[in-house]
Amino acid sequence: MSDISERSARRPLHLGTGGKLGLAAAALLALGGAAGAALMAEARPTVTMAPASAVPIRSLSANGIVTIRGRVAEIYGNKFIMADASGRALVDTGREGDERQLVTAGEPVLVQGRFERGFVHAAFLVGPDSKVTALGPLAGPPHGRPGPHGGPDHGPGAPLPGDTPPPPSPPPAATAPAAPVAASAGNPAR
Repeated sequence: MSDISERSARRPLHLGTGGKLGLAAAALLALGGAAGAALMAEARPTVTMAPASAVPIRSLSANGIVTIRGRVAEIYGNKFIMADASGRALVDTGREGDERQLVTAGEPVLVQGRFERGFVHAAFLVGPDSKVTALGPLAGPPHGRPGPHGGPDHGPGAPLPGDTPPPPSPPPAATAPAAPVAASAGNPAR
């Protein structure tokens, strides 16, 4: 018996066609899983944290992530004026502010968001009761020419923000009214 087990131990393993295909499929599956994991790690958005302590509104000068604290002075649709001892700032609440009123005049509020182009794009509002309302991402919209998302203001020919619209085209030339048709000799006019 030991002679048979010695020979089988030295004999190479022969896989049939099904075994080779199974190994190839397993290898491709492992390779695909690794590639998918690598792509997901690259595509995952980065986490951006707002500063924990509020800064005076007057100090808002550079674009970036900010936290400000003050009172709501005035409300204009989805935007409001926030005031503290150092100044005032316009805060945009985005689509959430279109759907419902998020703040009331005179209410103390803490805003975390992105300061850009002279106003704060709010991502979080913290009310006087410490209730946090999430409004949108801190990263903001992508910059540059909009892509073909659909809609009237998007696409390859869409104007950039701040572009002046082209002048209106002149109205078409007025056409003269049609002249009366003279009666032919065979059909006398009545």
